[in-house]
Amino acid sequence: MPPVAKYWREQGHDVTTDINWSAERTHGSDCVYFYAVENNLRAASRKDNKAPNTRIVVEAVDIDIYAGMGGINWEYVDALIFMARHMKELGIKKMGNKIPEDLPIYIVPGGVDLDAWTYRRNPSRGYNVAWIGRKWIAKNIFGAIQIFNQLVKVDPGNPWKLFLRADPAHFKQVWWGNHVHAYIKANDRLKGRIEWVPWQEDLNEWLESMSFLIQSSFKEALGYCVIESAAKGIRPIVQMTNGALDTWPSSWVFQTHDEAVDMFLGSYEPETYRAYIGDMYPLSRRCEMLEEICGLT
Repeated sequence: MPPVAKYWREQGHDVTTDINWSAERTHGSDCVYFYAVENNLRAASRKDNKAPNTRIVVEAVDIDIYAGMGGINWEYVDALIFMARHMKELGIKKMGNKIPEDLPIYIVPGGVDLDAWTYRRNPSRGYNVAWIGRKWIAKNIFGAIQIFNQLVKVDPGNPWKLFLRADPAHFKQVWWGNHVHAYIKANDRLKGRIEWVPWQEDLNEWLESMSFLIQSSFKEALGYCVIESAAKGIRPIVQMTNGALDTWPSSWVFQTHDEAVDMFLGSYEPETYRAYIGDMYPLSRRCEMLEEICGLT
């Protein structure tokens, strides 16, 4: 939400952000925007009698939707937002008759500022591959490493390297994490070709040296790492999931490991990737849609 808040402030709105809900702030606001259906909203919807002129807007993120978005008094809410059509369909299915029939529901896609995600200084094809994620099993880091292993097997003569933007220690905290480390260690062709990368304060700058981004997740609402990488002219290679073909061009989406490898070795059109993001996911469009839904226009 920081880019949206910045945009609203530039439009002259008085915007305050906080991680904790308070009744005082709710009563003193024209609009309260809950980003994520979590305990703040649960507490507010049960305890707070909102002021008559305060508009309550909620955006559900994917983890909320998969969890069922329970414990909410939806009569308290004036508008509900999803980031993608497939997430709206899933959310409505999971909540069933909990949602009032007259509750307005919107789809507002994510967005990025192309000025913040700059076109790479050297956009030509290279051999560096980025994976960005955490230790959640749904992010499927194992799948990305297996695909990379197959890529190196097919094309061993080029200096392919996979950069895992994740903390390797975190993967030792989960039951399946040791299998990731063991798989890397057991495959000789991967020696010297995989690098674990710590948290990057400036992801835009770090991505300058990448040519490919692989997203191997089992589920996504809208992968911001794909949007941000493509905005820089980096080739996205995205696992087929529910909603993937509604979100990305089919040429970005793979269904098998062989298809993924072919995409690494196939056409490379950095200007096309950036142009698609500029057309489909501009931050300004998201901000304007949210501004209207929140009644700030």
